[in-house]
Amino acid sequence: MYEIDDAEIARGCYIHPEISFSKTEVPQSVFETPGMVSIAERKLLYSLASKNFQQKGYIVDAGSFMGASVVSLAHGLMSNSDFSNNRNSNILDSKPISSYELGFLPKPVNGSDRVWECDSLTYKFGESFVPILENSISPFESLIELNIGDFNEFSWPDNPIEICFIDVCKTQNLNKHVSAEFMPKLIERESFFINQDFFFDRLPWIKVTMGYLEDYFDWYGQVFSSSIYKCKKPIPKEVAEYDPFTEASLEECLKLHDNHPKEHLTDAHKLRMCLSRSYLIAMKGDKDEALDYLKVVESDYEHMMDENTSIDRNDRFRFNRAVRQIKSGIFS
Repeated sequence: MYEIDDAEIARGCYIHPEISFSKTEVPQSVFETPGMVSIAERKLLYSLASKNFQQKGYIVDAGSFMGASVVSLAHGLMSNSDFSNNRNSNILDSKPISSYELGFLPKPVNGSDRVWECDSLTYKFGESFVPILENSISPFESLIELNIGDFNEFSWPDNPIEICFIDVCKTQNLNKHVSAEFMPKLIERESFFINQDFFFDRLPWIKVTMGYLEDYFDWYGQVFSSSIYKCKKPIPKEVAEYDPFTEASLEECLKLHDNHPKEHLTDAHKLRMCLSRSYLIAMKGDKDEALDYLKVVESDYEHMMDENTSIDRNDRFRFNRAVRQIKSGIFS
């Protein structure tokens, strides 16, 4: 599943040639839209909507933040000649892109103030950023259906999904809801599913779920923290509604978590997958066992922990955060 013939390899990217975007020309406004997704992920989404989208289903952007991902998709769709020329003859009888967003980032659990800065923009956690998102997508109002609120309270209609970008699985319940609502609507041999938080040092339920669903996807690569899949056969409703993270044993979850691409990963991403594994052990098992595992991780990745030599100066921070949160039992 995890070997890609003729994979295109670049910094932070290892992708299937079918979705190559290195030579794709992207409008500058795609990069100017505020958001946390990387430049490469924006190019990926633009390219998927521009070159790979065939109007056989809808496009989902779940976790739009201030608009970077959904604007990338909308710009790509506007440049898709098949969509522009045949829009009235396809199966889409409403806006082709559905955007989902809570509308604010929760304040830290300790109550402290936290801000996020992007160029001249300063956002304070806890405040609404909906006006910023609405402004970002305003040129594409005819394409985007904006849904503001708790994603757990939304349901997806009986419509096929052709491109599904997920950046919302920040909790176990959200992850479960994404699977139940979207997975059965993916199209065999057509749909692309992108999980933005896969190669991340937390949120182990994402890795467990995608390991569980391995038989239903071909893996199409990595773009920084995003893992890309193409649906290879229909996912039955009962399969999608089963939540392995909450219902399977720790041993079973560890096997599913560890069932991911490894050979091409940088040491930084290998470390992050190990940290995610430590959270899994703590959540499903015993915190002392998780802390013992982290001692092994620290030894194995000692070369990553010196901020003066680390490729990613956050490696030590991420490791220390895992230790601190597992000791306290507070994982958010």
